[in-house]
Amino acid sequence: MSLLSETKTEKPSLRTGSARVDRESPNTVLIEATARYKPDDEDAHETDQWGYTETEYLPAFRITDLTEREADLIEHFVPVAVDEAGGFANFRETATKTNSLIDRLKAIEVPDVDDVADDLENYLDTKERAAELDAKIEQTDRLIDEIVYELYGLTDEEIEIVEEAVED
Repeated sequence: MSLLSETKTEKPSLRTGSARVDRESPNTVLIEATARYKPDDEDAHETDQWGYTETEYLPAFRITDLTEREADLIEHFVPVAVDEAGGFANFRETATKTNSLIDRLKAIEVPDVDDVADDLENYLDTKERAAELDAKIEQTDRLIDEIVYELYGLTDEEIEIVEEAVED
């Protein structure tokens, strides 16, 4: 049984960490989430300052037979609803005695795709343009690095040392 299907009865202090949506096809999405909880043995787990540990992403549920636009909306809306929490889109991050984290995820109120079609289209266009700009920035950074290496006459070994230092 997945931690996502447990309730507060089985695991006190159980809450959703974050969520992501895996687009399995144009019409199918898989909702995945991490679970945060206070382990019985804190020494056996890596914990944060509040004593919580967080799982890797676990599959919660799959939604099929969506239109492509519905899948787009879910793909981009669900992670935001989980990040916002506190009742946004009817999402609460904590499990209760009767509601598991999966129940909480299924309760997210996604807006009607027709009501947000224009905004969704603008968002997707903006996101695509941002990805293009990120790629150009990365390409420009590589070109600048090559020019600087050439100006200073660095050897391949020196370039490797510089790049390793920058990565850290």
